[in-house]
Amino acid sequence: MKIAVITPEFYNYGSMIVAGILKDLGYNVTLKKGFNNLQADIVFISLHSTIHLIKYKKEINQIKAFKILGGPVTTDPQLIFKYLDVDLIVKGEAEDKIDRIMEYVHGKRKKTSIPGVAFKEDDEIVVTSSSRGDSIEHPLPLIPPDISKENIRGANVYIETHRGCVGNCTFCQVPCFFGRKIRNRSIENIIKEVKAFKGKGAKRIAISGGTGTLYGSRKFKNINEEAFIELLKKVSEITGPMHLTIPDIRVDLVTDNILEAIARYTNGWIYYGIESGSPRILKKMKKGISVDDIFEAVEMARNHGVKVAGSFIVGYPGEEDEDFQVTLELADELMLDDYFVSIAEPIPGTVLAEEVKKLPLHENPLYMDSNDKRFESLAAERAFKFLLDSYVFRSIPVPMTDKLFKSIVEEVKSQEDHIRTVTAMIKGLI
Repeated sequence: MKIAVITPEFYNYGSMIVAGILKDLGYNVTLKKGFNNLQADIVFISLHSTIHLIKYKKEINQIKAFKILGGPVTTDPQLIFKYLDVDLIVKGEAEDKIDRIMEYVHGKRKKTSIPGVAFKEDDEIVVTSSSRGDSIEHPLPLIPPDISKENIRGANVYIETHRGCVGNCTFCQVPCFFGRKIRNRSIENIIKEVKAFKGKGAKRIAISGGTGTLYGSRKFKNINEEAFIELLKKVSEITGPMHLTIPDIRVDLVTDNILEAIARYTNGWIYYGIESGSPRILKKMKKGISVDDIFEAVEMARNHGVKVAGSFIVGYPGEEDEDFQVTLELADELMLDDYFVSIAEPIPGTVLAEEVKKLPLHENPLYMDSNDKRFESLAAERAFKFLLDSYVFRSIPVPMTDKLFKSIVEEVKSQEDHIRTVTAMIKGLI
């Protein structure tokens, strides 16, 4: 019996874990990127983006094998079955289900006895109940030989250190996929994995779990400085500081000791989820931070010589011109070292997605007319203006060339098209 684990665009961490577990169970398994030259009896498919349900519909539906779908897209089985012909959907975490899925494949278990899966039976969608275990330890991932060629926001791989977040951010999928309880991997298990990736050629490693500094914690806003700093120190001893990244940290979950450790043991960058400069929009997002928190966190990082990148969201439902302007003013005043600007995406399972489902199109900035003829929507117009300005008001301004200008236009158009498609999908328009 041949088993393939497929990820369409890059080797995501979840697919490597699933393949590693199957290998540990004694199966003949291969990890593939893309759908070419597929020869397998059972195919596990890992999808991380809603758009993939349409983008890879043809390739997935043509696969002549028993198909099992997993990944962040699985929060909405009904949406998946609308587009894809798959045999089984693994909702949420897959590690504790794989052995039972394989028992079902071998005829030793009924589908209904597998926890946390969805399938079609007599044209009805059946979803079995599931609960999350406390442990997130797992065998070593199956690491592809070309892992060194991967480039995911500058890293070859993102290694998971913990799961869960009790934050309430309306746009974030972490709590609905991994739950709100913070579950930590042992540092020994993490270090063993880092060494394995390094041995397979991975050089640039990022460690994350939704909010990096929650590693070792049990409760939200109860940082375990000692555990997190020890993690950085030990991983850095393997990768070297310049090859270790700590992405995605909340501005209200940093301390001077943590920032000093980041300066010492990593590449010296920190990525803050700022999202907006409007207190009204931050409240609507249930972000749980204030503008003062943002200024304080950026100043703290700079005091330790840590470079700061910030992520921002524009076109959020209800965002008015005044909200957008104060966000631009905040970004201008902060003068960060780098900026990431996204149009609000309604990811299935999130509060934002539920709001967008009910929101009339004419009330969504993504469908309000743009004054800029290059774009269809006000949301895209705002994203373009923000990105354009961001190259001027960063710590070291970047000259605006024709090439850079065109790349910004293309990036915003791509975002606009992508998120409009996702919005139409969750609203049942396509």
